[in-house]
Amino acid sequence: GALETFQGSRTPVTDPLARGGLVGLTLSHTRGHVWRALLESVALGTRACLAGLAAAGHECSVIRMAGGATRSALWTQLHATIVGVPVVIMEESEAPLLGCAILASVGAGVYG
Repeated sequence: GALETFQGSRTPVTDPLARGGLVGLTLSHTRGHVWRALLESVALGTRACLAGLAAAGHECSVIRMAGGATRSALWTQLHATIVGVPVVIMEESEAPLLGCAILASVGAGVYG
């Protein structure tokens, strides 16, 4: 198994000093096993975040994804399966990059 807090923990338990790890490895495990465990741990982290939101009265009925990771069917399916809600890929797959470009252009005075 994997704990994906390699850069600290986020919602619902915020701890910037938390560290990730891999446990239960044997000599028969391959890099594929490690990679899958890391992917699953991130999806489990997403589920924990959404559980925290649900406890505060904010339900999530769909996950909307964008960015390069959406090119991985495994990544999106793991999230849908582990979190238990559908995953929708945004029409503009690079929406995060587009948003950054818009903010930069406004900050530089090109627009707005």
